[in-house]
Amino acid sequence: MNIDFFIDKLDLGRSVPTATQDSDISDYQLEVIGLARTFGVDKVYFCDDFPAVFLKKVSNFDDAALMEIVGIHHDVWNYKKVLQLYIYSDSEIRIYNCSEKPIYLAADTDFGKETQKIELFRCEKSDTEKLSSLNKIFSRSAIDTGLIWTLEEAEGIRKKINLQRRVDKYLVNSLIGVASKLKEDGILDINLIHKLIMRSLFLLFLEDRNATDEKFYHAIDQKARNYFDILGDVSSTYLLFEELENHFKGNLFTVDPDEQKLVTKEHLSIIKKCFITGFEHSDQVNLFEDWRIFNFNIIEIELLSEIYENFLTAIDSKKKDETGTFYTPPSLVELVLNQKLPAEKGDKDYNIKILDPACGSGIFLVESFKRLVKRYENHSGEKLTDYSILKKILLDNIFGIELDPKAIKVAAFSLYLALLENLNPKTLWQKKELPNLINDPLDPEFKGQGSNLYRRDTIGDNNEIENIEFDLVVGNPPFGTKKLSQSIINYCNEHGFAKEMVLPFLHKSVKFAPHGEIALIFNTKVLTNTSSTYQKFRDWLFTECYVEKIFNFSILRRVPLNLGGQLFGSAVGPISIVFFKKEIPAVQSAHIVYYAPKTYLKMDVLEGIVIDSTDVKYLRRDDCKASNAKIWKIAMWGGVSDINLINKLDAFTTFSDYLNKKKIVEKGLGFQFLMPSTKEPIPDEEIPAKYMPPHNIRRYYSESFQNINEGLTASGRNLYSKHYNVPPYNLPSINIFRRVGAKAAYKAPLLLIKEGLQNWKVCSSYIDSDCSFNSKVLGIHHSDEKILKGLTCYLNSDLVYYYLFMVSASIGIEREEIKPNEIYNLPFNLNDDQLYELAEMYDQEFNPDNFFGRDADSFEKQINKLIYGYFDLSEKSQAIIENAVYVTFPLLFKGSKAPSLLSVNDNEMYSYAAFIKEELSNFLADSQLYASVTTYKIYRYNPLSLVKLSFGKQSEIKASDEEVNSELQLLDRKLYSKSATNIFFRKKLTYFDQNDIFIIRPNQKRFWSQGAAIEDATDLIGEILNMQ
Repeated sequence: MNIDFFIDKLDLGRSVPTATQDSDISDYQLEVIGLARTFGVDKVYFCDDFPAVFLKKVSNFDDAALMEIVGIHHDVWNYKKVLQLYIYSDSEIRIYNCSEKPIYLAADTDFGKETQKIELFRCEKSDTEKLSSLNKIFSRSAIDTGLIWTLEEAEGIRKKINLQRRVDKYLVNSLIGVASKLKEDGILDINLIHKLIMRSLFLLFLEDRNATDEKFYHAIDQKARNYFDILGDVSSTYLLFEELENHFKGNLFTVDPDEQKLVTKEHLSIIKKCFITGFEHSDQVNLFEDWRIFNFNIIEIELLSEIYENFLTAIDSKKKDETGTFYTPPSLVELVLNQKLPAEKGDKDYNIKILDPACGSGIFLVESFKRLVKRYENHSGEKLTDYSILKKILLDNIFGIELDPKAIKVAAFSLYLALLENLNPKTLWQKKELPNLINDPLDPEFKGQGSNLYRRDTIGDNNEIENIEFDLVVGNPPFGTKKLSQSIINYCNEHGFAKEMVLPFLHKSVKFAPHGEIALIFNTKVLTNTSSTYQKFRDWLFTECYVEKIFNFSILRRVPLNLGGQLFGSAVGPISIVFFKKEIPAVQSAHIVYYAPKTYLKMDVLEGIVIDSTDVKYLRRDDCKASNAKIWKIAMWGGVSDINLINKLDAFTTFSDYLNKKKIVEKGLGFQFLMPSTKEPIPDEEIPAKYMPPHNIRRYYSESFQNINEGLTASGRNLYSKHYNVPPYNLPSINIFRRVGAKAAYKAPLLLIKEGLQNWKVCSSYIDSDCSFNSKVLGIHHSDEKILKGLTCYLNSDLVYYYLFMVSASIGIEREEIKPNEIYNLPFNLNDDQLYELAEMYDQEFNPDNFFGRDADSFEKQINKLIYGYFDLSEKSQAIIENAVYVTFPLLFKGSKAPSLLSVNDNEMYSYAAFIKEELSNFLADSQLYASVTTYKIYRYNPLSLVKLSFGKQSEIKASDEEVNSELQLLDRKLYSKSATNIFFRKKLTYFDQNDIFIIRPNQKRFWSQGAAIEDATDLIGEILNMQ
């Protein structure tokens, strides 16, 4: 078999030809291959089940080939899911950037120069230096391990891959630009702009999918062949809009009597340009007879919800923030439905009533309908194209509730498209009476009420919906605590819950599905907030319902924009998904499965989530039932060892107990300046004008004071200017406050702890002069400066940092800040003599002259060692803390640049081996057996690493010269399983072979740390005990 040079060089021989007849590949791969074939692609390289690279061979790179390449690139860009296109000849390879928007090659264009705009890399067969770079960055191994995102040599390539230029982002930005331009050119009604854009989107989806034809447009204008021809005339355009309204009976965007008068030919020209070339905020209109940038036959219907939600958020962000609704990405929809509505070959039940109680633009409902259709096809054994059956499946099973009148029409429009997608021919809908879907008795424009999409307040009384018993409730309800509706407030008050939008949706879902299943997205703070009203909700959820599993995706709020941005677009809050039901089964699992990924990068060229086996925790159901449980936060970043260690630390007295014992009452938060809402200002002449702002507080010692007036913001100066009736630049020293704070704590010596972190560390500082501080700072005064210096060392220690990170309701969830009650509840086991010992070390190491310039690492190591001793923590407990602080926590604040994601080195592997050897040998001591560990030389770029455990009469660590790298590379792909688009599970492998155990893990430091050794040893001991 003749293998092409570049295919062999890049190790892409397992790429699947698009002409394949292989029956062993999955249905999804067949679907991708079929589509790629229409693009003109020769081969597809799959990473697991997911297309990672498209490949095509050409004889040379002449103008004809470049024209073909540009056409393929255009289609792949609209497809969105593949970022790289490999085009190769016998002598050269060029790699194209499919995140960059397509180009148009006119006849007079310099084809070579223009196509370089979408090139990432090119290499000739004879260029040995470039061949080396090609292999490092673009080979199969590099694709599978995602080296393009981390390799230093790939920085120039990374800068070219801007995911904000992908089809979804570019289309949304174009629509935002059009909306702005239409407003600028005289259309002031945002609802009219919205209608014009959404009607156009709907018609282009129909047209590109062959659901409209020339005959359809001829009925409006004899000369028109397509929608763009119609847009050339305002009267024809509105005749078409009215035809749509009549056909869809008001379920889509109704035509107001006077709106045509507000729309000009120029306005329609702006819309036309947007959908042909995109909107670039330029007055130049480049229209091409035979080319359009967007191809709605390739763009997935599900993308419509993303386009609409992000577009609406951009043009009316205030309203979206107030309503707490945010777009749900298809990957999360797929994850939820894969769990509760799979559509594999054995799934044949298609009569399942599904409700989305906050359906928005309908993404959950569209995907649910498509899955029910697939289940019907599994049942019948043939493709479903019968309109009456499709209509019955839709009307009998798909239901949604939504308050926003625009969103619910997009939901209807998306469901119509999903229905029409299955027709053959697709123009058949023009001869059928489409069903009413929306039920909105308050809208007089409807020409008949439907019974599927209810425009209602979900939390209000809805007898007609509540009388339907649903089998499955899914969705992404709104969450937030601002601008709550009266029904939300009343519901929360009635049940004693926190005033948080999502809680009534979660609670009321059991009324919709008393015997069914529920899977809803919510904000993670519902699990971690310690207030009694959140605890009461958790008490209901975990004791009165049966929770099966929870996914915690809080890490995704930190995804950089060049990697696709936050999962929830404009949202910054962390999200989770809960799977539960009201009925408690007769046979219950003793555990709740808890998934909490710590990274947002999948190890390939696409962005995604990896859920490693170490991110999956099996939490005891009884432990989860404690409404004040810290377990959700601890298990998010740690494992069983961390849960046990936190429980051990909680057995100590608290910091608050110590302060009370010492009768330290001079403690509390600082003052608050006046605010617009202040009703009763408090005058005070005693608060020191010498002021320590939070941003000037540094660890251990601070001396950068300001005058109290300097703490005012610009708006604050204006507020005080009005109060004192003087110009803002001539304010007297502030003596009026909203709150005066803990005045007794303003006296020296004092200790300050700021609410925020400094370089992701707790920031406690000793102050030796009187000063005031604001309410973002906790202050403690005591006459004994040695006590305060000792406490400063304690509060800045790794133990305190570890404890707070593990139990704080906010750090790693919403805001990186510490609350006073979290400080007061710290474990404390220091006496005055030990505090004096710390203070002595403080005085020896630090003084105002050398503090800021010296390296404090050695000092902090000594401090940590002393504090570990005061708490009588074992070497194992210390390793658990250090693993969390230096290996795990940086995954949050350093992301893809966290050192723990780098390849493991020999010293680190030896340390892991020593720790796991010791743990297992201690366990086996009574049996006269000892553990030995064999390590192997692993290449830096290998995705996996391994060690071998052996058991005998000796305990040693050996280094083997055996070559294992190629086998590990092959094995890596087997460890991934796709749960949903961009969501992957990576299994860990522990292989038992007679007297040997092979531990195989990803080649990253975090999997080979001392903490990882402890967790692995614990798991192995459990498995060994189960074998006995």
